[in-house]
Amino acid sequence: MKKAQVGIEFLYFVGAAITILIIYLALSSNYLSFTSSRKDMLSTQNLLEEIRNEVNLAGRVEDGYSRTIKLPVKINSEDYSMNIAVREIYITIKGKDYSRLLSTDVSNQPLTLIPGNSYTIKKENSQVTIT
Repeated sequence: MKKAQVGIEFLYFVGAAITILIIYLALSSNYLSFTSSRKDMLSTQNLLEEIRNEVNLAGRVEDGYSRTIKLPVKINSEDYSMNIAVREIYITIKGKDYSRLLSTDVSNQPLTLIPGNSYTIKKENSQVTIT
């Protein structure tokens, strides 16, 4: 074999290895992006379910029920907004809306819940309020 032929074959192998590496990195990047968005979605849905369950519980129990909840400042290091309107609670994060229906009317709606604040869910005079 000539030296030039060995050098060209080496370059072919290096080129093939770089091509495979680029394809692997592209696939890994897409998978990590998908995993991150899935994590945001699951965390948001968990927070929605937690608040929804507390409001629905207040609607089912007797007058005098009171529970204080504290909203997280961020969801997976992302800013979000939470609103309650027309028997629906929804969170907006990264331009996407996630919502759940409430089985109980909240008397002081529409209501915007500010992340990081504490809120008290009360039932008085058969009315559920969030303050």
